[in-house]
Amino acid sequence: MASTLQFTAISGAHNEDAVCYLLEIDEAKILLDCGSFADYSGEGLARLQRVARQVDAVLLSHPDMAHVGAYPLAFKQYGLTCQAYATQATHMMGALCLQDTVKTLIARQEFDLFNVRDVNAAFDNVTALQYSQPKALMRHGHIIVTAYAAGHTIGGTIWTISNGAETVLYATDFNHTREEHLRRSSVMDGTEGMLNRRLVRPTLLITSSYNALHDVAPRRARIESFLDSVGAVVRRGGHVLIPVDSAARVLEIAYILNEWWPRERSRRDTHALCLLGTCSRKIRSFAQSLVGWMAPSVEGHMSDRDTKPFDLRYVSIVQSMEDLHRRLRGDTRSRGRPRRAVVLAPMDSLDMGFSQELLLRWAGDKKNAVILPQRGPPGSLARSLFTRWHDRTQRGRPSGTPMHMESPVRLSRARVSIT
Repeated sequence: MASTLQFTAISGAHNEDAVCYLLEIDEAKILLDCGSFADYSGEGLARLQRVARQVDAVLLSHPDMAHVGAYPLAFKQYGLTCQAYATQATHMMGALCLQDTVKTLIARQEFDLFNVRDVNAAFDNVTALQYSQPKALMRHGHIIVTAYAAGHTIGGTIWTISNGAETVLYATDFNHTREEHLRRSSVMDGTEGMLNRRLVRPTLLITSSYNALHDVAPRRARIESFLDSVGAVVRRGGHVLIPVDSAARVLEIAYILNEWWPRERSRRDTHALCLLGTCSRKIRSFAQSLVGWMAPSVEGHMSDRDTKPFDLRYVSIVQSMEDLHRRLRGDTRSRGRPRRAVVLAPMDSLDMGFSQELLLRWAGDKKNAVILPQRGPPGSLARSLFTRWHDRTQRGRPSGTPMHMESPVRLSRARVSIT
């Protein structure tokens, strides 16, 4: 007899809110992701609270706030104590993402929804899986979940949820083409671009369309545009601020910059390339231990050097503003002049954290720039800046022309309003 399937969007439908869905297969209730942005507000959290105690299993797809941000909150406050499942990489990097976020929130304001200990307790409840490893759910052993590569983030996952002959395919935020440090999604089987037979014709397909309304340039063109923007600011002697997430897409950006940095040999004495964050040292260490989750080219490329895979040899790991200032003081390399910096800093919203602090410090100098690698969360300062740039560049632009998403924004302090 056919199963009864019911799908409910708790958050992330018809908008760009964080992702959280409820899938019901007969009597089993499975939560598909448990996301929230760092403001921890919105109707989605209220709906999550109403169903959390009824959930039998949680599947986590990506190690970013949009997919795991509400998980420790729901675990501690809402009674979401069932078993959760994620790939090993999503498990490790997702915990780091939330540790970094909660430290930022506690430093900024009175934040008492959960703490670092609660993050660790929640992720101790996650069963870590490998790709293509079938796993029977603890409470409903007849339902089998399997993780496949999604691309997009390290450990990023497309899930199949099988009950007998019926299969649900949950595929959000996946990339058809490989990136600098990640292989492409398992939707393609690697044979002349053919679809993976294991993932076709599911009973139910749940997917997303984040970029459906945007004409995005090819990956190589976007990377070149990004590096051209960074290089232009470096050559004019300015600081570059790149707001990033804590542990997901930041790895791709750091890897790209690390490979490009030797080409800027003439500027290496005047500029520092920095990854700033309270957990930045752990992020690099964990990434090195997860090279097996990356594209084979990463390990092969690094094996030609006398370095560890994904060592980011040109990226300075910086864990505080004081440490950053010490690195930028004048030294013999800069002939006593203060050095400038290209800094990857959380949060990607620009609403708090190191990225906001650097924005306020550097916005008064027209030589400096903020380069946005993505649009930023809805309602955030980063999204506002992106929209301003997008509207300006769209004027007089032929319809259908691909757009380079990496956007350089010059700011003056008078035009930045942060509450």
